[in-house]
Amino acid sequence: MSKSALLARLPGDRTGDLAQTLQVQCRIPSVHAKQGTLIADEGDFADHSILLLKGWIGLSKTLISGDRQIIDVMLPGDFALIGTEIVPVAACSVEALSDVEYIVVHPMAANGPDAAFIRLRKLMAASILTAQSRTSELLLRLGRGNAANRIAYALLEFYVRLEYVGRTQGTRFEFPITQQKLGEFTGLTNVHVCRTLRRFEREGLISHPDSGTICLEDVATLCALADIDIGLLKEEILMRALPV
Repeated sequence: MSKSALLARLPGDRTGDLAQTLQVQCRIPSVHAKQGTLIADEGDFADHSILLLKGWIGLSKTLISGDRQIIDVMLPGDFALIGTEIVPVAACSVEALSDVEYIVVHPMAANGPDAAFIRLRKLMAASILTAQSRTSELLLRLGRGNAANRIAYALLEFYVRLEYVGRTQGTRFEFPITQQKLGEFTGLTNVHVCRTLRRFEREGLISHPDSGTICLEDVATLCALADIDIGLLKEEILMRALPV
């Protein structure tokens, strides 16, 4: 895959250049997975990290009863620590929420002295911090928010993160996640998700220009429903300066 192709996938940041370095200089191939593929199961052996190039990935925990909670959603350009060499166990399940392409980075490579891996370790530290910030915002709404609050927050979080890596057209972006998975992310049933999205459409807050995309038509009202300041949210959940 050419450098220009990777940069086209991840515009607006340096992740595409890092991906190119990992693939070409460090000879780490990318991996493809279809929507619905279980990439890693909670408790499985895992000592690696993932750099997502394309698509959406869900990180989830499951009760013995089978009820699932998506604890974070990886978007293009995101890096996630799935397991470590010292504790080689997947702390959560990793599922492709859409068709995805990603790079798997194993310990021997990640711990190398090359400049690419020094940058990768910087990206890992920054990603862990921003993921913690996202988790805090989500937990606050799971504990205190109603359905409208949770759904509005989720839509705004996806929008802010995708805008950051140049994956939006105005306030329109690809939205491959199903209502079931959105419910697993927001802690709501399919019925609640469906009713809330329909309400947002009726009130002109969102629209679906075509299948698989969504447009936030009234960001200000969505921010009020989510109880957020969008400028402050960007400061808290985005990297201020990507590692060089």
